[in-house]
Amino acid sequence: ELYGFAVRPTTAFYFRVPLDVAMKRILDGRAGLKFYEAGMDLDLSDDEEESFRIFQGRILDEYDRMVPEFELTVIDATLPIEEQQSIMRQVVRAKLAQAKRLRVAP
Repeated sequence: ELYGFAVRPTTAFYFRVPLDVAMKRILDGRAGLKFYEAGMDLDLSDDEEESFRIFQGRILDEYDRMVPEFELTVIDATLPIEEQQSIMRQVVRAKLAQAKRLRVAP
């Protein structure tokens, strides 16, 4: 209800990525996991990587539950970036065409 005043977006994207892929991407980009992104403050595990899997797994579960409620467009974030962009463009193109038809309708 906090954002009840806000206009609902026409479309919203959820780039879904498996935990192992997410962890590899993070660790390939920097030296290690950050304390809070690994959920270390929640005492889920003494092992940083295991804590990350548990904590981020919970976050992924929440996003998956939000998909139908907020009509999120799910995109497989393991696809090549060009393919992800193509999917987004198709979705946006369809939404724009739909909006144009609604405006023109008597």
